[in-house]
Amino acid sequence: MDTNSKKSNAAKQDKAEKLSKFAQVLSRLRKERGISQKKAASDLGISQALLSHYEKGIRECGLDFVIRCSEYYGVTADYLLGISENRTGMDLSFVTEDNMEMSSVQTLAAAANMLLKIIATAKDVRTSKYIFDYYTLCVYRGALTMAKAGILPKEMFKLDFNLGRELASAAIAVEDARFVFIEDKSRTGTDLSEKTALHEIIENAEEHILTRFYLE
Repeated sequence: MDTNSKKSNAAKQDKAEKLSKFAQVLSRLRKERGISQKKAASDLGISQALLSHYEKGIRECGLDFVIRCSEYYGVTADYLLGISENRTGMDLSFVTEDNMEMSSVQTLAAAANMLLKIIATAKDVRTSKYIFDYYTLCVYRGALTMAKAGILPKEMFKLDFNLGRELASAAIAVEDARFVFIEDKSRTGTDLSEKTALHEIIENAEEHILTRFYLE
């Protein structure tokens, strides 16, 4: 086989691998949201059959569709194409699991990042959807507080601050009620020899609960 043929075959293989990565990510993002192909296709402005081909890696899409998917799922185009594992494009290099001398905000960012990475690879779609909805509502409620304090522009919100917070709290209460329907698959024997940011946040949360709300 001559050099040109080798280069051509290598290029075809590279293209096939990229198409396969995009198909896997596209399918996973939809399943994480807990939505059907029919709804996703409708929202993205294409037929269900075409979306099915994209998710199976049968067809190659155009750049405009990649951009639409990026906006629809709230991830970067690099993540969609399998180029980067960072969904948001934010620089999280300052966050490391080994560095336990972080500020409280950095620890929280590290713990949240770890938790979301774990749930992103989970096979239980129902649980993934629960975590996604719960985090979304909590972030929204936190953003409302920041806006009221003047840290975020109020123009970002359609609802009145107080109304938005009350409705978000009610929605979170509904998610809390749904928690009982998640099957208990917890197990003992977890190796806690290596403490991470997530361990620290869990300890802090439990201490907060016990010192403020626990009644003997």
